[in-house]
Amino acid sequence: MTLRRLIYSSQAVKQFTKRQLLDLLHDSRGFNAIDNISGVLMHKHGYFLQIIEGEPEVIDDLLVRLRKDTRHKDLKIIHDSTVQDRLFTNWAMGCVDFDDAELSMLPGFRTDLTDPEVIEELIKHLPEVATLLRENFVNQ
Repeated sequence: MTLRRLIYSSQAVKQFTKRQLLDLLHDSRGFNAIDNISGVLMHKHGYFLQIIEGEPEVIDDLLVRLRKDTRHKDLKIIHDSTVQDRLFTNWAMGCVDFDDAELSMLPGFRTDLTDPEVIEELIKHLPEVATLLRENFVNQ
């Protein structure tokens, strides 16, 4: 089956509390489970980076909803590709909050979600990053 993998960044319009981030995650998981979308949402200092995977038409529909979502702004598509396999098979939506000091100290893992070099490295090493995230973060 041919899937679409989309990576985008955006900026929160206001600071998210842990509760609001968990609510966002809960809502995303519900919709994504219905639409068979998998992926991970990363958050740091009010910036989001999200990797989503699913059938092309479903990702198109999700992108329309994301562009209308008033909780964030400046949505930028960073990477858009066709793939055969999912990197986040069992994650309706994983979440990594790098504002948590414990997570931001991971050795060798740069988490400046506004730095184009960091994002480029993330894309270049996406399979390894996906493995690291799946193996180390309990907020799945």
